[in-house]
Amino acid sequence: MKKSYSIKLIGGEKSKLKDGSSPIGLVIRKQGKRKIMFLGISALPEQWNSDFQLYIVDSRKKNLHPDREQNNKWLAEVKKRSDKILEEFEENRIDWTLNQFEQRFLNKSKHTGVEGYFQDYIDKLDRSGKIGNKKAYENTLGILKLFDSKFSRLSFNDIDLKYINKFDEFLRVERGLTNATIKYYIKTFRALLNKAIKEGEASSVSYPFGKTGYSISALEQESEKRYLPNDYLEKLKTAELKSHTLRWVRNLFLFSYYCQGMSFADVAALTTDNILVFEGGHYIAYRRQKTEGKDSKIIRIKISDNIQQLLDWFKNNTQLVENYLTPCVSIAGYEGEKLYDHIRGRYRRYNKHLKTLGEELNFEGIRLSSYMSRHSYAMRLKNSGVPEDVISEALGHKDLATTKVYLDSFQKDEIAKANELL
Repeated sequence: MKKSYSIKLIGGEKSKLKDGSSPIGLVIRKQGKRKIMFLGISALPEQWNSDFQLYIVDSRKKNLHPDREQNNKWLAEVKKRSDKILEEFEENRIDWTLNQFEQRFLNKSKHTGVEGYFQDYIDKLDRSGKIGNKKAYENTLGILKLFDSKFSRLSFNDIDLKYINKFDEFLRVERGLTNATIKYYIKTFRALLNKAIKEGEASSVSYPFGKTGYSISALEQESEKRYLPNDYLEKLKTAELKSHTLRWVRNLFLFSYYCQGMSFADVAALTTDNILVFEGGHYIAYRRQKTEGKDSKIIRIKISDNIQQLLDWFKNNTQLVENYLTPCVSIAGYEGEKLYDHIRGRYRRYNKHLKTLGEELNFEGIRLSSYMSRHSYAMRLKNSGVPEDVISEALGHKDLATTKVYLDSFQKDEIAKANELL
């Protein structure tokens, strides 16, 4: 049986040391990929026997390496240790990765279990100030530990379709969660697993998602993605509301709608620093928090008359703090996790008031909530004949596939209504 490793001179001019020798490395191979571990020794080509993967010791040869005997003992130890690691992987039926081999070989203390990997990533998110993502992974780790009493000993190889299906059943039956909440936990778990595979910490062999695996898209299709019909939207715009609370809630919903379906979290973060002058016009420029990163796009929204009127209304009729543009943040001085928790609390309150507003306006069959401004904006563009790629750009999606999920779900609602007329 062909070994999964070899010991070689690592050639190439760039690899050569000052004395002209080349470093010797342990080359690990699996499924067309390889990793080189340098062993801290080197040799000239004439000092190395590539067939036996050892230093030449024949005294009849010239220019032998002075440490050949000692280095060959070290190489024998390297081979022995490599064989032992591979035998352990085989005995325990571990579908090992290149990184796992390296960590075992070097006796690294790095966390290699799922819980350790989870916690390492949570700590990384905390250090980078990504509080929302940190919370998502903390919550998912917490629910997984409730589900699996042996989670602390779980390895990535244990996560297969059967495991995910049992997790789904636990969330659905024992916890009584909705599709939207189940999607939240499983999608976060999938993101961590994808990251581990990409970094070589997990294997893709038992991957529980994909075409023949667990379908998160099925949860998306079953989750209702509602939008406001045009007549309801017009009623919302023109209704005479006696309650000041419902007026600012209505105006915040419309602000999100006119700002290309901007999320509550992004609306809450807007300050005067987000207003820029560009090509003779005033714009709101921001990055979506949901997709914030190196590849996230800067979204520029021209401040239309409707947007400006709402900004003026917030300024004249609500208590704005610091340099925020809207009343989503109501207490000055908050930062980091404290600010995040405050915005989440305001978000819950906002949705509660939106439900009341929908009831007051007699929106039959619709529970008014914050995401409807985004979906209503997308549907309005679709019904106006705007191409899907333009809608995708306006919504700030990273790819067109995400936009299609939105639009396809709307289309199904329309088909269902049409079928009722048959």
